[in-house]
Amino acid sequence: MGTIIIIFIFLFGISLGSFFNVLVWRVPKGLNIIKPGSFCPHCSRDLSWQDNIPIVSYILLRGKCRYCKNDIHFFYPVTELITALLFIALYIKFGLSILFIKYAIFVSLLIIISFTDIVTSLGDFESGMIPTIYLIIGILIGLIFGILDNNLVYYLAGISAGYLVLFFPAYIYSKVRNKDGMGEGDFILFAMIGAFIGIGSIPSVLTLASFLGLLAGFIIVIITKRKDCPIPFAPMLSGASIIYIFFDSLLNYYNWSNLLIK
Repeated sequence: MGTIIIIFIFLFGISLGSFFNVLVWRVPKGLNIIKPGSFCPHCSRDLSWQDNIPIVSYILLRGKCRYCKNDIHFFYPVTELITALLFIALYIKFGLSILFIKYAIFVSLLIIISFTDIVTSLGDFESGMIPTIYLIIGILIGLIFGILDNNLVYYLAGISAGYLVLFFPAYIYSKVRNKDGMGEGDFILFAMIGAFIGIGSIPSVLTLASFLGLLAGFIIVIITKRKDCPIPFAPMLSGASIIYIFFDSLLNYYNWSNLLIK
């Protein structure tokens, strides 16, 4: 029975990941997410159902459009696979419970936000973009689960702490350097994270996200030979939050988060 559930969750995850791709690539451009159907961004040809099977179609087509032979961005199968694997990991940790539903929604939002931030930072936009609607929806859903957990104050405090702990350093940096170091979307994203996992998570997530940012910066400098390449911080916050979900006790033990844990 457990194997059947895992298979179902995997199939559900890659299907949902396929829809996340639609949101990631269309919403920042203001395109309708329903119509038209899937099409090649290079030749604009409509794609048939056999070209839209998550992961499988990418493998069978060898990562190229059937018609124009241009490369299909590898982000498509990566998004699908990451979604499925994280859903399975959540099921293994929490089973089919209210926590599984809560964190599946949370992880879904983080995946959409992170890939949107990365895609827009690499594309035709001036910088990475985080659609505010995702953040507002996330905060509201997080608070609903906070009410169900009968500890709303803990998560409200997480929202405030998440926003302010990034806002003040960024504000000081902008005054000293006369340029923005971080966008407001990152502040609100951290507030959304606080809404889901509470104020006790803020120190651990911030510490881990900073480490991931430094690691990513180091790798990017080595690859691009550039020291001024902007690094989207949303994926770092998201990655740190996901790690926190699975290893919260360990992270809190080696961090002063335990002073804030309920």
